[in-house]
This record gives sequence, structure tokens and C-alpha cells, in this order.
Amino acid sequence: MKKNLLVLIGLATLAFSCKTETKCKYKPEPIFGPDLPHVTRYNFEKDGNQSLESLLLDTGTLVEVGQDVCNSTRQEFRFTVQGDFRQYADSLWLREAVRQMVFLSSFSPAQAPLRSWADVLEEARPGMRLGKELEIQPGISVRVDRVVGPEQSALLLILSQD
Repeated sequence: MKKNLLVLIGLATLAFSCKTETKCKYKPEPIFGPDLPHVTRYNFEKDGNQSLESLLLDTGTLVEVGQDVCNSTRQEFRFTVQGDFRQYADSLWLREAVRQMVFLSSFSPAQAPLRSWADVLEEARPGMRLGKELEIQPGISVRVDRVVGPEQSALLLILSQD
């Protein structure tokens, strides 16, 4: 009986110690908004330290920005378009990542800092490889990738900071 009680107390202690919440330094905030130029549909959902922001642009591109923000930051930009882009070279996807960030930075002064990311990507582009993470500064990494199919294709841009 005593042995079972000790096991239960040990399990309860372990369960409560696993429930401690991490105090996050940052919280995800929307980057865009529904009233910006080129935005025809908009949605922002937040759950704790994660968020998903979706905007359909008048160009037909669906932009989704997933953020995981606490003591480190990870932002994944997904640009989805209709069409088959399987035959395009890797270099096109890297250039398109820069082009999309320049375009998004032009929406309003609030998005202007995205231009800095475009500049960083453009500078790093010669050393980048599709699907490979590249540390551009200590603790700051980027990765450009793609998901292609016969119906639609997506460009992925992942920015992370430790």
C-alpha cells in the first residue's frame, strides 16, 4: 500500500512539473491587415505563442504566414499559386522569394521592414541552395523551398532567429 502511494505521489509530482508554462518573451502579432492594398481576403488566428495569418492577394496568390514566437522566432511564409511549376529551376524560386518580399514590403509603412529581408535574401542568394538552411548572421537563418504539383505550387520562405 505504501509503495503504491509513493508511486502515485511520484507520478503526480512528475505530472505537475511537466505542466509548468514557459514565460515567453514575445507574442505573435499580425504582420498584415484586411484593409491593405492588394488584399482581397484576410484572416489572423492566434493560439498561445503560435499564429497563422492568411491573405488572398488580387494577384491570385494565397500568402500564409505561420509564426511560432516565444524566446526564439520562426516565421514561415507560404506563397501558393495555381499552376504547374515543376519544371522551373531552383534559381527561379530563390529569386521569387526576394521578389515576393519586395512586393509585400510595398503595402504600407508597417510592412516596409520586409524590404530588409528581401535585401538580405538577395545578398545571400548566390550562396543559398533550395531546401537548405543558411545562417546569414549568428543565430539568424533562412531557408527557401518549394512544394510543387500539377495543380498548384507553393514557395516557402522560413526565417528563424534563436
